[in-house]
Amino acid sequence: MTDVDHLATDSRPSKRKSPPKRQCVEVWRRDLWLCRWCARPVIFAPVMRLLEIEVRAGGHNGPLAYSNLNWARTMSPLLDELGATLDHVQAHSAGGSDTNDNFCTACTKCNYRKGKSEVAYFLGRNPTKAISSKYGDPQHWDGLSAVFTALAARHPLGLTSADKQWLKVLATFRP
Repeated sequence: MTDVDHLATDSRPSKRKSPPKRQCVEVWRRDLWLCRWCARPVIFAPVMRLLEIEVRAGGHNGPLAYSNLNWARTMSPLLDELGATLDHVQAHSAGGSDTNDNFCTACTKCNYRKGKSEVAYFLGRNPTKAISSKYGDPQHWDGLSAVFTALAARHPLGLTSADKQWLKVLATFRP
């Protein structure tokens, strides 16, 4: 679920492999499904496609902007802003490792804004603003991953192979 960086090792862009699904869930859970850079809750992207299936199964035939493979703003505004991604704290292109210690949860917007920037530079330009809340940070937010699990059980024929992999990983974290 990280961005695919194009590394400048030669004239052809090369794609880096996405982190394993288990690693993504470990980091998102560690970070309480909150973006490290803006402290907003993030959304587990596969749930939005299943929400669309659920709404359509309920009889809605009109246009919906829940899910899009590219998280395009016109077709999935929540994912365009708040889709859960892993971000390298120290950019991969600057030698940052692919370990949990160097990954953090980021919303799509912050991940895109930060890019390859050093943390100090990024935070200097985009200081984290405290989110004022009468009751504090969410304590039990799960990025809607439990909704994903519930909807997957209701719509097993609508599951992709990636959805099935996510289900296996999420099942290992259930209480």
